[in-house]
Amino acid sequence: MNATIKICGLKDLRAIDAAISNGAQYLGFVCDYPKSPRSCSALELIAITNKIHTKDIFKVAVMVDPNDRIIEQIHHHIDFIQLHGSETNERIIDIKSRFNLRIIKAIKIKEEEDLQQIDLYPAADDLLLDTPAMEKSELFNFNLLDNLNISSYFLAGGINITNIHQALHFTSKIDISSGVESEPGVKDINKIKDFMDEVKRHA
Repeated sequence: MNATIKICGLKDLRAIDAAISNGAQYLGFVCDYPKSPRSCSALELIAITNKIHTKDIFKVAVMVDPNDRIIEQIHHHIDFIQLHGSETNERIIDIKSRFNLRIIKAIKIKEEEDLQQIDLYPAADDLLLDTPAMEKSELFNFNLLDNLNISSYFLAGGINITNIHQALHFTSKIDISSGVESEPGVKDINKIKDFMDEVKRHA
């Protein structure tokens, strides 16, 4: 499989096992963001990640403007922080130097002009292009990606089994959350398997 898949908003081990066994390479954990039904505390994240022993799986803490205190708690248990707030490139550099973590910076894209933000985060190890709605299943406007000046990035925003073939035309790196859920915050093992099977058909 040539695609790289991150399943985000994971909280229970059965869904994590399904994600890993079906070929997801990145596991995302929404940390310390109570507005989300997928959120877990720092202690919950540590307890979950301590039970993941599969090699070559990247564990990602998805956070909004995290402070150093909470990063200090979790940084030995994750590989990446995915930043969804107002973090600057300077803050990215600061986190990387303090905690030796890799950074995925999320950029909210609604209109073509929003793509100019891509150049603001050269210190990020990867970028995630998402809709402003973030977790609310709003479909990304794929037409905005036609003239993008980067070729490697994660793409999120309403991606599911019915449109994954379109998303893979633009990037090989996909981030999915609500598209494999039975209800907000509840991952569906069968949907994970079916989605990953569809990815393998198109990647």
